Amino acid sequence: MTSEQHDWRRTHAVLVAVEAYQDESWDLDGPVTDALGMMGWLIRQGVPADNIHLLASPLERNKGVLAAQEPPSSRPADRATVRKVFRDELRRLDGEWLWIYWAGHGVQAQGDRWSLLYPETRETDLVGLDADNLIHLLRTDRLPSRGVDRVTVVIDACRTALSTRQQTMASPPDRLHEAPQTHHDRRIFMMRASRPGGAAKELGGSGQFTSVLLGQLAAAGRGGAMVDLDRVWDGVRGEFERLRADGRTRQFPTLYVNDWNDQETEFTLAPLQDPRHKRARQQLVLEVNRLLTTAVGVAEGVAVRLCGELAAEPPATTSPSAAELVDWALGDPHGVATLLDALGERTPGEPARPEAQDACRILQSGQWLTRTEHTALVDLLDRLDPEDLSAFAAAAHEEIPGVHLPAIAPAPLAGTLEGLLCVPHRLPQLLRVVERFAARRPGAPSVAGLRDWALGCATRLGLQAALLDRRADAEERAAAAPATAPAGADDRIQIRLRPPDGPGQRRSYEVWSRRGADVEALAKADTPASPEEIQRHLDALLGLHARTQETLVEFFLAPTDLELDVHRWQRGASGPVERSLGTDFPVVVRCTELRGDQPHLWRRRWDQVGVASTEDLHWLPDDLEKSKQVYGALQSRADAPGVVMTTPRRSRSEVFTACLFGGVPVLVWHSDAELAAAKVELESLLGRERLPSLPHHLRKLRSASDADDRHPGRNLALLWDDPCRPLPDQLNLSAP
Repeated sequence: MTSEQHDWRRTHAVLVAVEAYQDESWDLDGPVTDALGMMGWLIRQGVPADNIHLLASPLERNKGVLAAQEPPSSRPADRATVRKVFRDELRRLDGEWLWIYWAGHGVQAQGDRWSLLYPETRETDLVGLDADNLIHLLRTDRLPSRGVDRVTVVIDACRTALSTRQQTMASPPDRLHEAPQTHHDRRIFMMRASRPGGAAKELGGSGQFTSVLLGQLAAAGRGGAMVDLDRVWDGVRGEFERLRADGRTRQFPTLYVNDWNDQETEFTLAPLQDPRHKRARQQLVLEVNRLLTTAVGVAEGVAVRLCGELAAEPPATTSPSAAELVDWALGDPHGVATLLDALGERTPGEPARPEAQDACRILQSGQWLTRTEHTALVDLLDRLDPEDLSAFAAAAHEEIPGVHLPAIAPAPLAGTLEGLLCVPHRLPQLLRVVERFAARRPGAPSVAGLRDWALGCATRLGLQAALLDRRADAEERAAAAPATAPAGADDRIQIRLRPPDGPGQRRSYEVWSRRGADVEALAKADTPASPEEIQRHLDALLGLHARTQETLVEFFLAPTDLELDVHRWQRGASGPVERSLGTDFPVVVRCTELRGDQPHLWRRRWDQVGVASTEDLHWLPDDLEKSKQVYGALQSRADAPGVVMTTPRRSRSEVFTACLFGGVPVLVWHSDAELAAAKVELESLLGRERLPSLPHHLRKLRSASDADDRHPGRNLALLWDDPCRPLPDQLNLSAP
């Protein structure tokens, strides 16, 4: 298109942004910002705000951003509203140009249909709009028969393949219109950030595709000129190529455009602009060509396998060349590894040379699994229950100290761990993590499948012996763990202290020992005892059933007792050394009250603990005095794993109530200081610790207070409430 003048007042737009889903594990931060960016560009071009339909389902923390915008006001992006806009309201448009923008999650659903997920999506029902049918609708009578002669569609959403289990739960995509097309001359320019099986890349809280596209649109000029989308598209391609050449990103979306002339172009952002990448591609082409000539029909056999595994479109030829096979493989994140494995199957006497393996690592760094292996791993992790999946993440942290896991979910875990440094001729860290987890959780679902999967990967890499050695070592360590290994979250003493009954703070109590799923009732005192009597009894029980510095000691308290300094209780009064309970053990408080109303919030926040640090904790404002205010503040950081408070003592009960009701599993406070003084000390003491190690970090700080009464560690209080480790069932309370 040329730079002819255009009356932008005759342009309309439908912008859809989906961030918050009914199943909160699908929540996505960024689409609202992207949609507002697109809206801002349209308004600057001269599109009236009244011509823009903004449909948005924002995350709680982004509602303020949406509300602060000038008109147009937004409507929900739910299924009913989307259908109403596209089926009924578009036909009333009085204009020439329609823009449609959609940002959110997308999946490749049944029948290879592209489903743009609605906010109603939940774990057992993935429901979304049929993207292909949306394009079909644009040339039907759902748009005015006269006037709207061009439509621009931008979809910044993944088209990722679902796991086998998710496939069974995905509803067929929602088709908006079944009538035949009647306006074949209506021109459509469609840009999408992914192709079948592909993912759109997020960058700093916004879609990378949208960020680049908005930059190119802004550069296309203002002042009423018709935007040359062909030139914009060329700019988008060039920008992605520059990003890749500069090494500023490893992964890109695959871009697709259907232009004004109905010509389709698919652009795979392969790393071929850097001279090093070009040389690697040429090396790989030469090696593939050598292997193809070793026997008749190798190319055809390899092509058959790639057709069955890769989402990328195959070459048009029936007998692809070496260059065509390589470029086909580069279109899939796991394509090169799959290509080399397919060649190895058909040329068993001619293994690929080391130079080809080196080229593979350069071209698709960190992606050494074949497509089938990656899909199988995600499926196996998907079968683990939340507790076992958290244990898998914990095994990764133990195996690779300092690793950052973006989320405890199958696909992100698989992608992150695969992408860690993989040294030639050494067992990849991902396989080491699998073996550590499998040895620790031999009874978990799909563990046998994970072990078979790991052995298959190692065999393909020529590292079968190394994997079996690692397996034997992991099993030996796991067998010795009950006697020698740190107990952490799987070894704990649980103590329920009832509220005081009568004078002298006398209380009844129960005590259990818990190692993983094994629970033993140690004591049940129905007659209220004094604090001194309880401490002496606990001292004896801990000496028999706990390990110093390792066993987690949990006190289950009523909300009104959470400030009880149980970590200062004494032990060893009759022995050679008297010391605080918090010196010998990581001591935390817990509370089961107020948790029953919103257990999903509690578990969702706890799921973040395994991958978070103390820097991820939400510091509450210190001027909140009512539980309503505190609860409102918590919603602004609904994804935070925990909270730090410096609230004055008079208002702490309100904070406790709101945090327990709001599902906060980790709460840190200073039992003595308040406001600014507490903040200074807490910032210094908390530092930059991995959150899973926080109870043990506090034990060390509390130990220092036994040597120095002025040490601030004595005043650190910690609520540490693991929803996966509740109190034993009431039927098991009585002591033997």
